[in-house]
Amino acid sequence: MDELRSLCEVPTLGDTSNKYQQVNGSLPTRTPNTDQLTRNQNYTFQIQANLAKLSLLLDTTSDLLALEELQTYLTTILHPPYSLLPAEQYFQEDDSKGEPTRDQTAWHPFHRACEKALMLLCSSLSHTPSPPAERPKIAIAAITYTDPADPWTSPTSYHLSTAIRSSNQGLSSAQTLTAILTTTIKPLFKSPLTPAGRPPQRESTNKGAALQTPTWPRELPQAITLLSYITAHLSTDTLESAWPLLIPPLLSIHDGTNPKHKISASNLLSALLPKLSDGLLVRTGLAAVLRDALMPDLILLPPLTPTRCSIPLLQATYKVLRTLARISTTDNRPQAEQLDAIFRNGIVRGFTFAGENARIAEELMRQICALVADMGVYAARHLGDLVQIFGTVLGDPFVVLAQDLLDATLDAVEAVIGVCWVRICGYVPEMLKAITSCYGAVCGGGEAKGEVEVADRLKKITSILRAVMAAEKREVEMAELEENIAKVDGRLTGLFVSG
Repeated sequence: MDELRSLCEVPTLGDTSNKYQQVNGSLPTRTPNTDQLTRNQNYTFQIQANLAKLSLLLDTTSDLLALEELQTYLTTILHPPYSLLPAEQYFQEDDSKGEPTRDQTAWHPFHRACEKALMLLCSSLSHTPSPPAERPKIAIAAITYTDPADPWTSPTSYHLSTAIRSSNQGLSSAQTLTAILTTTIKPLFKSPLTPAGRPPQRESTNKGAALQTPTWPRELPQAITLLSYITAHLSTDTLESAWPLLIPPLLSIHDGTNPKHKISASNLLSALLPKLSDGLLVRTGLAAVLRDALMPDLILLPPLTPTRCSIPLLQATYKVLRTLARISTTDNRPQAEQLDAIFRNGIVRGFTFAGENARIAEELMRQICALVADMGVYAARHLGDLVQIFGTVLGDPFVVLAQDLLDATLDAVEAVIGVCWVRICGYVPEMLKAITSCYGAVCGGGEAKGEVEVADRLKKITSILRAVMAAEKREVEMAELEENIAKVDGRLTGLFVSG
């Protein structure tokens, strides 16, 4: 027994950062160095040595597997060390610096220690199930290794975590997951909502609070993984009462300065919102709180925001805002008004501020397709802006060099015509101007396979416009437009050849 207790003592890492945190009130800037890496390795090697001795001891004395001290020790050492994580990422970093490097080799000793600890935990739980009071701690240890993308998760630890959870169903029960939210997640995050889960009556005057470095990445690096797992496994009935424990942490994570955290929070909100009961967002006033928090992300664009951060952030933000618009009301008109705001603040301003960035423009074109599909005929009110955007992109003589952007633009043009064809007739001259400009650039570029495909798509779009004009009894007007264009540039005659 004494030998077990000595082996279950967690070695100290020798990190004095907590002391500085207490003195300064915020976390110090973390700059990995050789001494720190050496301390991490020594810490991990000592744990590995203890686990090896512990495994031998348990093989000869299996009754020790039932001790609560053993499970407590294993759950403690399975906590990911913050010091091995890559440096915090901020929006002001320039694209030329690239992604912060993550030295995976530094994690290898920790991976081996975790794999051994998870195997011992699995054996202990199969011998004696955990008591209800300790179940949340063990659940946290198992859930920590459910995302293969996390640097602390190896393929082996992922499969061991799956085995532990599948053989101990109580670790994923609503009671256990709610307990994790209450006792572990909630204390780490300052809620932007009132204790009743409602939006505050006015903005906080404590502007300095937004500038403080959050403590959760140090104290609970796996917080996002835990929230992701809990969101996926809580039922709609449970979320009726548990949502105040989920939304505030997600908003706190989103309000930080780390773009990856913002993206994760937005993606989790996209997964959570459809599971909430009907009417809850409106009844609690939460829909407006979420829109106010998410809408500014639509203009996190280059050059102030690196392209590598902006694109995934735009994808996540448009997705969650569209989801919010869809589920916050069943009335088409209020839903269309929310989508209008997304279009004006995202698409129009996005092309105004960063339209010259081909990758951003491509992503915005893809978002146009999704928004138009959601808006339906209400998208017709934006035809003026859309036609101008299409004309700017297709009229660029170098657009053929950005094949992905060109394909996305043609997808958007087809989507808009398909939805707004009843109102498109008044914009046909501007549409033809953009199409003929692009067709001329494509014809002047040779007979490459991609250019032939683009030319065929431009002909298809022109024939659709011709059919729309015919449906409105304006085929004569369309024929005159085609004739005048062909007279100006004979190369464009092929654009109007049917079939």
